[in-house]
Amino acid sequence: MRASIYLNYTTRSLVRGGQRTILALFCIAVGVMSIVALQLVGQMIANSYTSNIREVSGGDITASSYTGGVNQKDLAFFDTLKSQGKISNYTATMSGSGSFGNAAASLNNFQITIVDPTRYPLVGSLSFNNAPTDATLSGLLTSHQVVMDQQLADQSGKKVGESFDITVGGSSTEKAHLKLVGIVANRGPLQARHSLMLMSQQDYQDLFKPKRLVYSTIYVTVPDQTHMNAANSAIQDTFPLLNTTTTNDVLKQQQSMVDLIKKFLSIAGLLALLIGGIGIINTMQVLLSRRRIEIAMLKTTGYRRFDLYMLFGLESGLLGLLGGVIGALAACVTSYLVLQIMQNVMGTTIPFQLDPMIIGGGVLIGLCTALIFGLMPIVQAANIRPLNVIREIQSGNRVGNIALSIGLIFLLSVLFCIMAALILNSTLWAISSVYGTFVFLVILSLFFSVVVLVIERLPVPERFSIKYGLLVGIPLLIAIGLTFLLPAFGGILAFIALMGILVVLFPRSWKASVKMALRNIGRTRGRTTTTLLALFVGVFTIGLIITLGQNLRDQFDKQLAATVNFNVAAIAQNNEIQTLNTHSSSIPGLQHLEQRTYASVNPISVNEQPLTQLFKNSRQQTSSNTGFSGGAVAAVYLGSLEGYDLAHNQVPDEKSISLSAGGRFLQASDAGTDNVMVSSFLTSVPALKDQLKVGSTITLTSADGSKTRTVHIVGFYTSFGGSVGEIFSPRETVAALSLPKTSISTFYLKVDPNQIGKAINRVNVLAPHAGVENLADIGGYFDQYINNTILMLIALASLSLLAAVIIIANAVALAMLERRRELGILKSVGYTSRSILGEVLVENGVVGGTGALLAMLLVTLVTSLLGKYLFQSNFGVNWYVAIGLIIGVAALAILTALLVAWNAVRVRPLEVLRYE
Repeated sequence: MRASIYLNYTTRSLVRGGQRTILALFCIAVGVMSIVALQLVGQMIANSYTSNIREVSGGDITASSYTGGVNQKDLAFFDTLKSQGKISNYTATMSGSGSFGNAAASLNNFQITIVDPTRYPLVGSLSFNNAPTDATLSGLLTSHQVVMDQQLADQSGKKVGESFDITVGGSSTEKAHLKLVGIVANRGPLQARHSLMLMSQQDYQDLFKPKRLVYSTIYVTVPDQTHMNAANSAIQDTFPLLNTTTTNDVLKQQQSMVDLIKKFLSIAGLLALLIGGIGIINTMQVLLSRRRIEIAMLKTTGYRRFDLYMLFGLESGLLGLLGGVIGALAACVTSYLVLQIMQNVMGTTIPFQLDPMIIGGGVLIGLCTALIFGLMPIVQAANIRPLNVIREIQSGNRVGNIALSIGLIFLLSVLFCIMAALILNSTLWAISSVYGTFVFLVILSLFFSVVVLVIERLPVPERFSIKYGLLVGIPLLIAIGLTFLLPAFGGILAFIALMGILVVLFPRSWKASVKMALRNIGRTRGRTTTTLLALFVGVFTIGLIITLGQNLRDQFDKQLAATVNFNVAAIAQNNEIQTLNTHSSSIPGLQHLEQRTYASVNPISVNEQPLTQLFKNSRQQTSSNTGFSGGAVAAVYLGSLEGYDLAHNQVPDEKSISLSAGGRFLQASDAGTDNVMVSSFLTSVPALKDQLKVGSTITLTSADGSKTRTVHIVGFYTSFGGSVGEIFSPRETVAALSLPKTSISTFYLKVDPNQIGKAINRVNVLAPHAGVENLADIGGYFDQYINNTILMLIALASLSLLAAVIIIANAVALAMLERRRELGILKSVGYTSRSILGEVLVENGVVGGTGALLAMLLVTLVTSLLGKYLFQSNFGVNWYVAIGLIIGVAALAILTALLVAWNAVRVRPLEVLRYE
């Protein structure tokens, strides 16, 4: 019998709650949606990066070359390992850049990978679009046929069955005629690769007739873990300049990154859940405050405090259960949207997968959250004394109530921390994030209590006076002065001061509404503080994200413009060098052109010590700043020469590079010598750290190994960018190490930004086989990355702001409930629904605007400090961002209050005064 009473009472109470019940469900659903959606996205990222790591890596071991490459004869080493049973199989691929023609757009260039289709891929299989279901790579890559990924097909507009011409950079001066026979999906072995074309090795040899084959990547499979370690060591010892990684290495790196992303997303979800929990407290207070008489009657008829705990706990549990179901279902849609943003930021395709365990756990989270945050209002409601309700007096033991509230808040924090530990799977992270947030919120609450006190006491005078003139005039003068330092806030404060002047000119009825709105803010100080707190967190997070993102983007663009004195680079060979020099005046918008010679080389030794031996002796082959092996770093930064015409005073630009680790710049007197400058990045490689100093020697060979030269280091440079070759040397050194009958030059062009497209078109016409790069795209790519990151973080922060909107709605609903008698009296003495609604809107507009203003003031301070001490730059807040957020949040608070209070202010005075 009692069980049926509990169930009937709670369900009917929720139905009678109407709008308040819906708000409670929505509040819980928002919190659950946030945490579940972000957990789902984190799990999708984890599955994408760790579940098929062997397939994505292409094998158990990957050996990559960034210069020089592996020759055909070097493959005999891998054949030996295979015959000895140390490896199961291997396949070698070649990489290069391809071009469809002379179009200037950067989309015209793509990556071409040359493979042995009978052995590629070693692990997994390729999925084809617009190809027969039984298609295989070995069956498609025949008779000058190729496949490409969907991204390249979309960019180039190529269709399956279409024929076209391409040029592979540096391989030939003739074009190859190919046919597209399949579109390959960016999954499995090609998951992290984009704008890619696959060609068979046989077709490459038939079409381009290369003098020798140079492989850039070797994929290896091994029988077991023991063989993996042995094979990896053997490859590193034999090819120290290759970057070798095992699936274990990749898994550790990916797992570390994935764990960090999952924790970040979970903490962001917990923040939204915490703010939603504050909304649950307000909502339960709304639901239970209107039942004071009902609770008193239940207690007088024999219901004990424990019975009330059970009744209201069951009601809160039902709210949590329903809200959890709604939030978990909404999370399925939200996770898809967040995933799309994450894919843009991370630049990879992540399969969309729903985890039933996480979705089911979301329902449980909703239930637990409602019970945890509903505990405080439930206990407070169950402690109501019937006599106090009947006599309409307040509870006398105020100290006891305060102590009870403090104890309940502590219990709430402990329970929420336990739930956070289960979600994060880390007690330390849970304690740090939860109690760190609690301490931060308590400090803010104390500050906001003072702010509410000030707002409450703002005067609304009937006429101007000297005292009031000083009160408004001094802030106005301060605002005008502040405008020169912080235009956004100077303008806002000036606007507020002007409103203080205008309010005196308002009609009497308007003044009364403004005064009542300000005083009502102070009467519910605790609730107003909570609302300000929730708004502050959301606006501060969004404002800081937008501001830092804009400042970082602007700083990068300024740095790029200040250090790179050109925006187009072209690498030309042989006859095309002379053509570009002769007809450079015909390039549209050309402001400056600089030519430097270039040659690919192979480093052999440092200070007459073979690099092979140096890296074999040093097993710490990982640079302190990168995940690449030390040999790979050495191969990159010692694998190319850039020659300056020092005899004619062409020297490295001291504006774009700086000296590091001692030494000097190249100068005219170095012409004809083998003096060079190398990157200071090499000094971070453990095996080279003690070897490379000013005066050290490096022995280099030409790409084919036929020529040898020993160069002397005279300086170390640090560069933001601006050179193709990594070793700066005289032109004579480049000429001495160039391949026979091969001359390569790099042209650096400063072009009018408005004519870059036309200039690149003209360069491609003059030198159709030159590799042309639009360096303006670097800034564009970085800006796009920053924009995508900002969008992702704003989407996460908006979940907290959405929870804050629910808190506003609950606060307005509770205020309307508490003021029913007040509303009836006001309407009986002549106030209209419109004037009362205007008072409510002013009240909430002031609260919303104040919360946003304080948040943006802190954003300005934090941004300035980060810019000064972390980024060594002058960071600021754009006025339109600050004003837009403040006005937008104030408008959002007004709109929320309008929707909630619309029906409440239309109450009939007779209904209120007769029954209240």
